[in-house]
Amino acid sequence: MQFFSTFFFWQLMVTALSILSMISLIIGFHSREKSFFFYGVYTFFLLFYFILASPYDFEWLNKLYATSFKALRWYAQIVYNCAYFIFFLYFLDLKIHLYRFYKFIIKVVGVLFTAGTLVFVYAILAKDAPLFTNFYIYLFVPIIFCFAVYTLVKSVALPGKLKYFFILGGGTFIVFAMMALFLPILGLRFFYIQPYALFHIGIYFEQFVFAYGLAYKVKQINTALIEKSLENQQIKEKQNRFLEEKLKEKESEILAITAKAEEERISRLKSKFENEIHHLHLVSLQSQMNPHFIFNALNSIKVFLIENDKEQAIYYLNKFSKLIRVILESTKVESITLEEELSVLKLYVNIENIRFENKINLQIKNPEEINLKNIQVPPMILQPFIENSIWHGLMLRAGEKQIELNLSETQQRIVLKIYDNGIGRQKSRQNVGKKLFKKQSVGLKINQERLNHFNKKRDLNYSFKINDIKDNYGKARGTEIEFSFTKGQKRYHNLLKSGS
Repeated sequence: MQFFSTFFFWQLMVTALSILSMISLIIGFHSREKSFFFYGVYTFFLLFYFILASPYDFEWLNKLYATSFKALRWYAQIVYNCAYFIFFLYFLDLKIHLYRFYKFIIKVVGVLFTAGTLVFVYAILAKDAPLFTNFYIYLFVPIIFCFAVYTLVKSVALPGKLKYFFILGGGTFIVFAMMALFLPILGLRFFYIQPYALFHIGIYFEQFVFAYGLAYKVKQINTALIEKSLENQQIKEKQNRFLEEKLKEKESEILAITAKAEEERISRLKSKFENEIHHLHLVSLQSQMNPHFIFNALNSIKVFLIENDKEQAIYYLNKFSKLIRVILESTKVESITLEEELSVLKLYVNIENIRFENKINLQIKNPEEINLKNIQVPPMILQPFIENSIWHGLMLRAGEKQIELNLSETQQRIVLKIYDNGIGRQKSRQNVGKKLFKKQSVGLKINQERLNHFNKKRDLNYSFKINDIKDNYGKARGTEIEFSFTKGQKRYHNLLKSGS
């Protein structure tokens, strides 16, 4: 027994998408609100796809599929998926909250759309529709799926309630789409609903949530305009009363008092805004950390699952989930203790060791038993250096792979030296090429900026430098990063007193 028919869902989706796309495009055109406009574009091409995928036996469709434009249905999916991510940018105001992530999405969508269009045009000219079909199924779909999951995860850090509409709608669609894809493969059924019906349900629910989210955004905009209008009215009335009172006094006294009050107000606002700018800049730089090793770790855990090594898979999956939680939580705080930072490094190296068969030996030496809880550092400040040591030094080295972290203390500072016995920066530059080394330098620049803002915010003087280690014959035998945590500031001494 089947509860739903193909024709029912097709008619329902075509009707709903026709209404949503028309209304959204009209509102977007007249209001100049881009989130409505791109939502209309997204639903329009989604409607176009459903028309091309009609269950009815239309003669014009049969004629179309008999031509070199047979792959048009697949290309329509590329267009509406790209429009979906552009809608996401403006719906959550990503340009304001996460500008670098906004630029990243623009680039990825541009590359995917351009590649899809070029392959589609080539398939038409070559009259090879299966070529484009294979491109869509085996290349475009996996990339767009991973990208969609990534955007859902990143949107969690956004302020406000609009993100919940995107997470709920997009997340539900992904779940239903995956059920529609994998249930037939596994030979399972979700009650009596056919796989195509699950896909339609996911889209219908997503459209309902997005439409409700746009209505909520309109409400927010109207509320903000009303509040701004009331605020302006109150300010205007207050200024009028102020002027009426001050006009009774001498003009010279009015000008002097007004100038002094304005100067003090600007000074307070300037100080407040500078503090807020420093804080936001620090958080922004911190959020730029590249988490591509997360995807590499997932692939390694997947190998254990494929090999049916469930114990190892669960063991590393627990560590992986803990690392993810630490990364997400680090975006909410300005600092953590050096002890916590070193714990994150242990966890990170442990996960990276999956692919290196535990050949990376990490040692943390603290012979003077320095109290690491008294040292505050920016979160994830050391991880990029360990990552560079592994991927640009140790990975290309045969034999023993060693990373040592040595802590020492002088009268004026605490020193942390990170040493690896890799191939060295010069040889690494020759092996990996200029492009990857440029990426490394950008990462070092970001770390330097994070440290500069941290120093300015807390009146500290932390620094780091990179040393090339060579033997007596001038041959590279590793790289050393030396961090210096200066103890000369009053704040640091206060921390030591409170911790002792």
